[in-house]
Amino acid sequence: MRDSNIMDTHRLSGAFVSNKLLRLVETIADQGQALLSSAGIDVPPRAISTVLMIGEIADVTAADIATSLDQPHQVATQRIAALIKLDLVTKRPHATDSRRKVLVLTARGEDQYRLMMAVLEKIRAAMDALFDEIGCDLAGKAVEAVAALRTRPLTERVEGLDASDVK
Repeated sequence: MRDSNIMDTHRLSGAFVSNKLLRLVETIADQGQALLSSAGIDVPPRAISTVLMIGEIADVTAADIATSLDQPHQVATQRIAALIKLDLVTKRPHATDSRRKVLVLTARGEDQYRLMMAVLEKIRAAMDALFDEIGCDLAGKAVEAVAALRTRPLTERVEGLDASDVK
């Protein structure tokens, strides 16, 4: 993936925020994968939050993870299936509701979780330094932007513009 593309300098550049953010996500995911691999962590980067939840929350289910991470249930179950295949996670019946299957880390998953948590602390510190470097808490601003767009969607924002607002 290139560092920039034509949409970075085009006069309509601001309309291509999703393109820029996708490149940022892919850059972070690629570099995160390299960090995880070098630390001996087999957890796929896009499943880190799933492993984090399984490691921290007792009796967590796929539905709990999907809801908490604001993901489609299918995405959560696909990630869990991949973690089961890697022998990091297993399912067991819920203690009081046999219809529910809770997710637990295997012994290998526990080892990976401990390694992952140590690397995540370092990544958090590195990202904090990056945010200082660029003068913006990008993670916080991303949360704010999502909330603002859910409160007032882009369609409403565009409809509210008049000719003087458009350059």
